[in-house]
Amino acid sequence: MKKIIAAAVATAFVAPVFAADVSLSGGTDFYYRDTNGVTSTGLDSDAFTIKATTETASGIAVSVDFNITSEGEDDGGGSVDLSGDFGKVELGDTSNAADKFDDMNDVDVVVGPSLAGSDAAIGWTLPSMVDGLTVYLSHSPDVSDDEGGQTAAHTGYAAKYSVGPVSIAYGKADADDAGADQAYVGASASFQGVTLKYEEMTNGDSSAETTEESFGLAYTMGDLTFNYVQEETDSAGAITSDVTFVGLKYSLGGGVTAFAEQASDDTTDSDSTAVGVSVSF
Repeated sequence: MKKIIAAAVATAFVAPVFAADVSLSGGTDFYYRDTNGVTSTGLDSDAFTIKATTETASGIAVSVDFNITSEGEDDGGGSVDLSGDFGKVELGDTSNAADKFDDMNDVDVVVGPSLAGSDAAIGWTLPSMVDGLTVYLSHSPDVSDDEGGQTAAHTGYAAKYSVGPVSIAYGKADADDAGADQAYVGASASFQGVTLKYEEMTNGDSSAETTEESFGLAYTMGDLTFNYVQEETDSAGAITSDVTFVGLKYSLGGGVTAFAEQASDDTTDSDSTAVGVSVSF
């Protein structure tokens, strides 16, 4: 009898696992890099993600993800997502409005530049109202602890509109802290394998404003993709970074990609070159 009761109790705890679909994903990059004559190698493993999805009795799709670093620690990027007729609500660690669509020129593996925005505690993608239009709202309270750190208190909004091969996006995050506001604008257009991209991220207020401006070009032919990015950072009226990036990626299939990259910063006379292979699953 005791064994039957123990089995019943164990089943009660195990049952919820069977009610959800669980998946595992991640990736790692091996690179050989030369920076101003100093060579190095590295194995850069992304956080692997455990994701579970289920559905409530009322039809709301629920997913939760846990992001674990290669050292076995929580990387602070987990969230609980709820999707339904109301759109999609993300709770935990998600993008703030100025950071939601700023991935147009994020093409590097090791040495390239990228725009950066802060996080939010709550994100809401509204249900579709117009074909091609995505509207997003974000919010963080005064203190938001997701075990990965704290996010700045803010309220933000963003929109992205795509028609055919052309997309435009705008995002704004108004922070409670003075000088912590963020604004983003981006656009892209694709034709015959060529994609042109422009992005601008502004951080701070008029008294201490930093602007990152990025122009990119990508050309894809079969499994080969060529990327070019020019990014300039202006802080308080002075250019603090002027980076030119060129990269090649070749898909070998099965989640394996070979890459070669070169980036130079005219303001610091820094040059970096890297070759390697990326594996994702």
